Amino acid sequence: MTERLYYHDSFLYDFDARVVDSLDRNGRPAIVLDRTAFYPTSGGQVHDLGMLLADGKQIAITEVADEEDGRILHFASEQIPAGTQIHGSVDAVRRRDHVQQHSGQHLISAAFIRLFNMPTVSFHMGEESCTIDLEAAGLSSAQTQKAEFLANEVIAEDRPVSIRFVPLEEARQLGLRKLPPQADRRSASDQYHGL
Repeated sequence: MTERLYYHDSFLYDFDARVVDSLDRNGRPAIVLDRTAFYPTSGGQVHDLGMLLADGKQIAITEVADEEDGRILHFASEQIPAGTQIHGSVDAVRRRDHVQQHSGQHLISAAFIRLFNMPTVSFHMGEESCTIDLEAAGLSSAQTQKAEFLANEVIAEDRPVSIRFVPLEEARQLGLRKLPPQADRRSASDQYHGL
């Protein structure tokens, strides 16, 4: 199982680790590290990109995927043998953009629930735009403006954002949009849409 450094510091861009496994996934080199700051595609948020420095050579990370067994696959421009010590660097500009979009999605989703009882069904983040799908028969411009105004009020208050790990029973009491698939692998607040 890979230690997920990003859970404890969303702004960690550089880290050191060791390659614990080196795989070939359909002709694509994939590396498993003992610890990582690279966020995998998950919950509507796209994966990080960046570089690994191994034995003086820079190797691009082109995709990061979460495996069911808790390992994180780092798809790379070339293979790195198991046992190699690496230095990882996450693309900081891309990460900050994703963090902002993800946090903004939670705010706007909470606003639609509070104002109009319209829960978020799905969320998709991209390089040029992100979309939020709501469970609603329709949506007016006035509703959109009211939700935007409420979300902006919360932003102006400069409320802190925090991450908590809680047991499944406690997570059920938090008003989550959906429960995480494995309570010990995802933060409960990652799904919380309260204002």
